[in-house]
Amino acid sequence: MKATIPKPAKILGILGLIPFCIALLSLLHPIFYNFLEKNFKTTGLEIQIIYSIIILCFMSGTFWGFAANAKNQAALPYILSILPTIYVLIIYLYLNELLIPLIGIGFIFLLPIDIYFTKLELTPDWWLKLRVPLSITVFGILLFSNFLYP
Repeated sequence: MKATIPKPAKILGILGLIPFCIALLSLLHPIFYNFLEKNFKTTGLEIQIIYSIIILCFMSGTFWGFAANAKNQAALPYILSILPTIYVLIIYLYLNELLIPLIGIGFIFLLPIDIYFTKLELTPDWWLKLRVPLSITVFGILLFSNFLYP
């Protein structure tokens, strides 16, 4: 039986890409850059950094939920669940000049954790079908954006 991504998860996953796309558009065209700056007092770079940090921490919370629901309450799932948050904190504090590409790599680092929790059968059947394309898309947007920043 093929696992189908539930419509709400698919729609919300795709909608979750909008801030990344808006930030990218602001780098590609001055109209979008000026719109963000004038109406929201922010830039595409700020949106990418803040939203990326939020999503990486959100994923940590999701992984924590998977770990909490495991029948075998081992330490490793909990440790893996906090890694995205610790990673983003460290790069934010100490590697700020490389923040965008390192945040992008953080989204790729989510995938082995997704696979780990899937192998433990702690995720829905459709989990990787949703997560892999989303993480790769975000990584691509952040990598491309990194080359556009002055």
